[in-house]
Amino acid sequence: MTRAPGRLDCLGGMADFSGALALQMPIDRCAHVAVSPRQDQRIFLQTIGYQENGPCMIDWPLSLFYNPDGTCVPAQEFAAHFATCPWAVHVAGVFWALLASQTIPHFAGGVTLLLHSDIPSETGLAASAAIQVATAKALAGLFDAPLEATQLAGICRIANVDVVGAEPGLVDHLTCLLGEPNTLLQIRCQPNNVLGVLPLPQEVGFAAICTGVRLPIYRQRYADNRATSLIGRFLIEQILRGSGQSGNPTGEYLANISPSEYTRRFRNELPVKLRGRDFLGHFGQPSGFEVQVDPAKIYKVRSRTEHHIYENDRTHRFVERLARARRTGERDALTEAGELMYSSHWSYGQRCGTGSIETDILVNLIREQGPARGLYGAKVTGGGCGGTVAVLMADNETAHAALPEVCEAYTQKTGHTPIILTGSMPGADHFGCRGLD
Repeated sequence: MTRAPGRLDCLGGMADFSGALALQMPIDRCAHVAVSPRQDQRIFLQTIGYQENGPCMIDWPLSLFYNPDGTCVPAQEFAAHFATCPWAVHVAGVFWALLASQTIPHFAGGVTLLLHSDIPSETGLAASAAIQVATAKALAGLFDAPLEATQLAGICRIANVDVVGAEPGLVDHLTCLLGEPNTLLQIRCQPNNVLGVLPLPQEVGFAAICTGVRLPIYRQRYADNRATSLIGRFLIEQILRGSGQSGNPTGEYLANISPSEYTRRFRNELPVKLRGRDFLGHFGQPSGFEVQVDPAKIYKVRSRTEHHIYENDRTHRFVERLARARRTGERDALTEAGELMYSSHWSYGQRCGTGSIETDILVNLIREQGPARGLYGAKVTGGGCGGTVAVLMADNETAHAALPEVCEAYTQKTGHTPIILTGSMPGADHFGCRGLD
């Protein structure tokens, strides 16, 4: 048996695919997974006290993994068997990824897997990543397949991209694995360089407020932002080639461009908007491009590109402010850190189109309370479009009393009842795999 916590994206998370620094914290909600061997050549999954859009029980024969010649079936063919049971595809995808990657050669006589999770779903708190990490860790323990953290996260990425059909990225899985309580895990997403943890200043913490709203378009908006940022990076590389200027500052990542260099060299050269058909007519589909450019789409290149460049800069400045506050006890540094969060929140809505009325209302209510009540800053997290708001706050009675007041005002304005989450727990690597009698 093992467990993996959800995670709170405190800053930088949506810019992970542009190589940004991401600051993540494990929360005090988690997914527990217990596994045991079977002898009937079947995989049996059951949820305990957890059910999301599907039956709480599902099973299938081991033969479902294989073609007649013994090779692994294609990911999408395998995924089709779980179309009516969305929660199970995250678990089944890990089984498939372990098998397809030869990490576990076979599942012997079969496996029984029990799942319990108290992480709110559809909130941007990495509920599915926690389930995948706990599943991979438990299966690796059952079949004596030791995996380094980055290897295990890579297995989860294969499951997420190939079977689930989600966007790539390792930030969520690495945090569920390696996060430490009440610290920020620093990940330089080029692609997955874990820089260690950043301790918080004394009597400072984070809270997560789940808004009760998640816009149905959030997955598409996230994918569009990723595609547009890649187009922006491609165009910057073309600008450099066409102008004869030396040096490529991107190093394949937008985050490697400083805001000053972007403003000086590239901003005025990038189109505000660009039709996919115009891009394809001029450049074709670039070889090795990670997304398929849609000729019917209009890509808002400049604003999306700017978010990723400025978000990385904000995150580095945020780290400096927190480090200064921890070193000196200077409260002004926390106020400055909070302003960086508000700036990020604005950019989600205005540069990325991933804001929502509800998160704007909640963030504004927090800002009205302000540092005088121990609430330093707030922003929407993850892919935005509703979900969860992260709050940088004092860890004292005044601040903890202010949060319910904010939430009551939010309910009066929106009709939604939010959930406040505080506290943190260690990641799955720290918990390990434990035997059950």
